[in-house]
Amino acid sequence: MSVTRILTVSLVLAAVVFGAALVAPDAVAVHAVRSYDALLHAPEVSVARNDAAGAWVLTSPGGETLTFGGDTAAGSNELVVTFDARPFLAAGLDPSLLPAGSQVEGHGSSARVVMRYDKGAGSFSDGADSQPVQALQDLVRNHRMMLGYHAALGHFGLELGGGNMVEWAQDQHANDKDVVFVLNPQPFADAGVDVANVQGWVLADVPVMDAQGRKSTARKLLRFYNLV
Repeated sequence: MSVTRILTVSLVLAAVVFGAALVAPDAVAVHAVRSYDALLHAPEVSVARNDAAGAWVLTSPGGETLTFGGDTAAGSNELVVTFDARPFLAAGLDPSLLPAGSQVEGHGSSARVVMRYDKGAGSFSDGADSQPVQALQDLVRNHRMMLGYHAALGHFGLELGGGNMVEWAQDQHANDKDVVFVLNPQPFADAGVDVANVQGWVLADVPVMDAQGRKSTARKLLRFYNLV
């Protein structure tokens, strides 16, 4: 591995250390929503309303998506992450062995890994139907513990469940890892994937910190983008 790649991976790994150098919780939530708004206006990122699902869909430059509710009628708190299944299938994935909540949908070039997380009940304000930023603000209000912040690198992130996360930079101009999809590789390894050889994803041991401030490492699959 080249020196450049080692440095790149090292910086990304530090970005997933949740709970480090936390500022006041309310400040984290406020700045997370503001930086998410900036993310939605970044080049190569799109956000669109899926009226049928009552949800907003954020799409990365590589086609990974994060979907979450904002339907005041349904009050849905389901989050959905999807990404191209072909690199995982090429690395040995047996879709029938994926855990509950995860599956492969579609075939050929349209095959996607779909991962669903039901966060339970929670209310959305009227503005969430028309404003994706308001939908995120309501999601965080409903499930504050999902939101993490690492001050050293200025990354916010949503802890989806099962060791999976989506992160974004507080300041895109001061950061070259502006949006990051983070996966727990173990369920994929259990489903037959050679997780060290998934094209487009980086496998590495990531430093993490629990709610009590105890440090450890966790193996993660990472896909990240520099947007500006």
